[in-house]
Amino acid sequence: MSFSRRILIAVTVCAVAAGCLSQPIGPAVAVKPGRDKPFTVFLQEDAQCKQYAREQLAGGADTRAASDAQVPRAQLNVQQRYDLAYLECMRAKGNEMSERAGANHTA
Repeated sequence: MSFSRRILIAVTVCAVAAGCLSQPIGPAVAVKPGRDKPFTVFLQEDAQCKQYAREQLAGGADTRAASDAQVPRAQLNVQQRYDLAYLECMRAKGNEMSERAGANHTA
């Protein structure tokens, strides 16, 4: 088997394996609208924060929430990193986290 063929096989295997990693389809945390916030505004912010969380995962960026909790990023799974980025964004927009929402994300 030629060297270039081996490289092609290795790249293909890596690409398939990377595609098998599951990405979160949404937050696994509960957030409610901030006081006196119209629900339509909350829905817009929810969509924006979901996009922000996806971008944070794609960029491999650490979220400030993870740093504030002093939780090493390497110890968090993909869903937890997504949830932290989402919660960070939603809090910044004045929304409220459910008491149960952060239970799995504290150190």
